[in-house]
Order: sequence, then C-alpha cells, then structure tokens
Amino acid sequence: MPALWAAGIGAATSIFGGIFGASEADKQNQRAREAQEAQQRLLNEQAKLQNEYNQRKFEVDKENYRKQADYNFETAIKKWQYDMTLRTLQEKVDAQKYLLNVQNSNQQLTFNRIGESQAQSREQLAVNDALAENAFERQDLLVSQLQAQGKARLGQAGVSMAKRMQSNEAQIGRDLAVIDASLTGELKASNLRMFDIQLGRYASDARVEAARMLMPERLPDIPAPTKPPEPTWLEPMKVLPGMATPAAQQSVAMPLIQGFGSAASSLASIDWSSPNKGGNFTPTSGGYNASGVTFNPQAFSMGPLY
Repeated sequence: MPALWAAGIGAATSIFGGIFGASEADKQNQRAREAQEAQQRLLNEQAKLQNEYNQRKFEVDKENYRKQADYNFETAIKKWQYDMTLRTLQEKVDAQKYLLNVQNSNQQLTFNRIGESQAQSREQLAVNDALAENAFERQDLLVSQLQAQGKARLGQAGVSMAKRMQSNEAQIGRDLAVIDASLTGELKASNLRMFDIQLGRYASDARVEAARMLMPERLPDIPAPTKPPEPTWLEPMKVLPGMATPAAQQSVAMPLIQGFGSAASSLASIDWSSPNKGGNFTPTSGGYNASGVTFNPQAFSMGPLY
C-alpha cells in the first residue's frame, strides 16, 4: 500500500510539474511575443519618424534652393544694372574724350596754319628787304656812274676821257652783276625756306592727324541675367521598418509529455498483479479504482497545447 501511495504521489507530482512547466512555457512564450510586438512597434515608429524627417528635409532643401536661386538672381540683376550704369558712363567719357581730342586737333591745325603763314610772312619780308636793298644798291651805283661820267667830261677830252668812262661803266657793270647775283641767291634761298616752311607744316599736320582719336562706337550690350532652370527633384525613398527579432518559443507540450512520461514510469514500477504490493486497479465510471482510491484523469486541465 505504501508503494502504491508513493507511486501515485510521484505520478501526480510529475503530472502537476508537467502542467506547471507547460503553463510557465506558455507565459514565457507570451512575454516573448509581447517583447517582439513592442520591438516591432518601436521599429515601426522609428521608420515613421525617419520618413517624416526625410520628407521634411526634402521640402526644406527645395525651399532653400529656391531662396538661394532667388537671391543669386537678384544679386545678378543688381550687378547687371551696375554694369549697365558703368557702360553708359564709359560711353559718355569716351564721347567727351573724342570731342576734346577733335577740338585740340583742330586748334593744333589752326596753330600750324598760323605758324606757316607767319613764317611765310617773315620770309616774304626778308625777300622784300633783299629787293629793296638791291634797288638801293643799284641806285647808288647809277648815281656813282653819273658822277663818274660828269667828272670824266670835266677832264681833258680825247682818248683818256673815253677810257675813263669805259672803265667806270665796266666797274659799275661788275658791281651790278655782284648785286644781282646776291639777290638771285637770296631769292633761291628764300624759295628753299618757303618749301621748308610748307614741309614743316605738313609734318606737323600729319602728327596731329596721327594722334587724332577714332570716333567711339557704342559699347556692346551686357546680357541680362536669367534664372537657372528648376532642377528635377527626386522624392526620398521610403524607409521600411525593420523586422523585430522573432520571439523564442518554448514547447508547451514537452513539459506535459515529460510529466506524463514520468507519471507513467512511476505507475509502471508497481506490481499490479499482487494486492499486497500495490493492489488491484479496477475500472470505474470516473476512472480507475485501486483499493478504494479513485483516479480521474479528466480532473486535470492542461490548457491548449502549443
């Protein structure tokens, strides 16, 4: 009888241990699933926040690009307007320089013409002086000739008077030739000086014309700035949430199998054929009866098996 009780208690303990182990395994499986679900919710929230940030950053990048493009365009417009102002001023300065150069050139040409006229006038005065001097010298020679002839006539007549007159005429003729030659040389020199005066004016006028500025032309237009084309924007790729680590699942049926297996081993160790050693078990309506002890396996609730 004690062996039967011990075997029954061992079998019941094994069964209850199996049921408790199955219950604990089920609880651990439930906690593992809850942890997996919590981790998955965290991953989903992280993916949602990352996608919201990426979309917001994408919109901010587009807004910043447009602001920078507008700023650059406005700056380019201001620079273009400034350059156009400088271009207009440069055209005015070039026109003023050209007009001043034309005025100076015309004045210099006038000075050259006046200088030539003055030089020619001085040269003409010198020629006139030479002509006047030649005339006075010729007149003096004629007076001298007349005086010599008068003296000759007052002297003795005859061959000596004739010779003296011829001698005086010859001397006067030589003197006239010298005077005329001197005048001719002076006129030739004057003609050369006149040529030099004209040549000097030509060279001076040529230098003035060489220094004359060309008429300025209108400066080329400065191209107006244009806005750059809008770039092609690519929407950010959606971030998919990661997969949570699968929950480690323990077998719920294994503790039950082990418990029932241990209970079966305990009951199998009893000699059911000897009443003295264990007693006979007879079937009853609720289970088995061993020496007045009723065992009902339906009384144990194991719950669902996983």
